Amino acid sequence: VSKQDRIAQRPSPQPNRSMTIKAIHKSSSEVALASIRDEVTGERKLGTKPPRVNSETDMAARASLPASVLDTWTALPESVRAALVSAEIASGSVSLPSTRSSTTYSAVSSRTSSASPSEAGSSSDTTAVDLSEREEECEVTGAKVTLRPLERAPKNVFEFEKTTTKEEVAVKKQSSSTVITTTKTVTTGRGWRNIFTLPISYDVNMVPHGTLLDSSNPQLLDATGVHPEGYNRRFAVIDAEVDKLYGDKIRQYFVDKGIELTTTILNGGEADKRPDAVDKLLDDLCAYKLRRREPFLAIGGGVLLDIAGMAACLYRRGVPFVRVPTTLLAIVDASVGVKNGVDYCCGITDETYKNRVGSFYAPSSCLLDPAFIVTQDRRNVANGFGEILKLALVRSSDLFELLEAHGAALVESRFGANDSTPAGVSDRIIDLSIQIMLEELGPNLWETKLDRCVDYGHTFSKLLEMVPGADIMHGEAVNVDGFFCVVLAYLRGYITKDVVDLVFEVMQSLSLP
Repeated sequence: VSKQDRIAQRPSPQPNRSMTIKAIHKSSSEVALASIRDEVTGERKLGTKPPRVNSETDMAARASLPASVLDTWTALPESVRAALVSAEIASGSVSLPSTRSSTTYSAVSSRTSSASPSEAGSSSDTTAVDLSEREEECEVTGAKVTLRPLERAPKNVFEFEKTTTKEEVAVKKQSSSTVITTTKTVTTGRGWRNIFTLPISYDVNMVPHGTLLDSSNPQLLDATGVHPEGYNRRFAVIDAEVDKLYGDKIRQYFVDKGIELTTTILNGGEADKRPDAVDKLLDDLCAYKLRRREPFLAIGGGVLLDIAGMAACLYRRGVPFVRVPTTLLAIVDASVGVKNGVDYCCGITDETYKNRVGSFYAPSSCLLDPAFIVTQDRRNVANGFGEILKLALVRSSDLFELLEAHGAALVESRFGANDSTPAGVSDRIIDLSIQIMLEELGPNLWETKLDRCVDYGHTFSKLLEMVPGADIMHGEAVNVDGFFCVVLAYLRGYITKDVVDLVFEVMQSLSLP
């Protein structure tokens, strides 16, 4: 290739971009206002690339925004853009040429007035965000912290500066005097703080007695969420004992609804509350390919609900799940809180720890049908009364009086109707128990406060439950712990002997150890 050809193939020289940028350098606010002015006056519609310019003077006059900024501007709803433009005009910071101001402004005004109240409100909220810095003191170190909100996330993200001051006093005795030396150390640090309040909301639904598995009741299917048309499958993990009693009815419910139900069956005994059970459920969720926003059902007692909650928290970093408790204990205890967990055997100490591995993870909803209780044996019903009596002792004399009057008959009838218990008493006992639990747990879901009255009976009970080979259920262990505390209260002079005798009498009537 000849020298002349090589010269001809060279690209034409481009303007010096660094000099161009320097020539038109403006603050972001100036550029934005200039662009809004172009939008209002009709010089240029935002969202279209500016025409090619051949001189630095033309570029400075047009104050063109980068394409990325234009893309961001055009991504805003038209009503929002109109409101921003109108606000700039109203503020007087943008002057309009007389030849076009009247027609263009009227168009902007009409679009602004036609915007919905919610859109207008969001626009004004954006301009009214408080970006002022604030100061606080660290409760742990005593450091002075200055927080400055960031413009794009002023309620969540803050840049901070921390200043910590420490004083150390050293006393040194000499032969004829005492020397006191004070050393003051000031350290500073910087960083960012992210604040996010996790929204927690879940409904604990009382289902009309005995209707949950009736195909005419849509509550069970509705709890599994809204799905695209034609998505006709669901997933449920079911307690093995519940599956024996209700498995056919559960499956038939979904058949009647035209839904294919995939199930995992797990043992729900205390000995089965282990990480292996969580792994089994996670395997089956993976095989089923549960979607991230697809709730699954957990049907069983407290152990099964704990395992399901743990798996729901872990699978895909959290999926919704629906609790369907089937025991008296689970209905008044495990179903209403947000705690999930399993017992853990430490490979180093070879000791098993009660609920040592777990999470705080709320269900999407709970469905409570007390009709399940009637198929429990007498001991399991009494076991549930262990938790109910605990609540009565620490919170409700009304609940205690109901247990005193009707508890024994309800144990015998498996919480069903009987001649000596007036209608509505069993429902009242469950309602009071759930309300008390929610009132105590609701403001303290993450247990930041460890002084919780609903933990009465849980001081020594876990030691009883973890004794190898011990034949004791959770509610029974809670009751033994609770009576031990009653005796301690008497020995310390907090209650009388008559109160001790009354509590002991009610415990015996409920067939509790």
